[in-house]
Amino acid sequence: MSNVDPTRLVADLIAGERLTTPTVKPIEPEVRSGGYFPFCDLLKHDANQSEITQFLADSTLLGALVIEWGYDVPFDKHDEFKNWLITNEAKLAASAPEYVRYRGTYAVSATSEKHSGLYRTIWSFKTLHDLETFSDAMHAKSTFADLVDELCAFRDRDRGADNSQQIYQPVRCAHRFG
Repeated sequence: MSNVDPTRLVADLIAGERLTTPTVKPIEPEVRSGGYFPFCDLLKHDANQSEITQFLADSTLLGALVIEWGYDVPFDKHDEFKNWLITNEAKLAASAPEYVRYRGTYAVSATSEKHSGLYRTIWSFKTLHDLETFSDAMHAKSTFADLVDELCAFRDRDRGADNSQQIYQPVRCAHRFG
């Protein structure tokens, strides 16, 4: 009713004019969620093992599974973050566990996704098992774990800061449900 002039409303009531009858329409909720593609171990389920191995070796496929971390870095920390990456990306890639590959950290130049952050860090995995042990590697006492901690320390931790996580797998292995 905030867009209705109360003076006009009172004048209409006194004049005996008919007011518009209020109406109610049901709201149709829309719930969106992922989970249409359960994880598949590409190397176990694809019939053409030699082709898959070659696709992974030459990066036609980034990995059997790929994780994308989306996040923000505070505006005043961007240059420090950029310099940290210039100094440490090669070390991060070299120290990653076998079959876990650091694929880089990117600034988002354009997106249709709201609230997913302006930066993306990409990881790829050769097998489902490698994804399962990724968390263990990030929490071990190692150069890799220290570098991941340093990378993540740049993330904006303020309440309401944008962030996201996506996990991808090649369609040739994906079984769709839903």
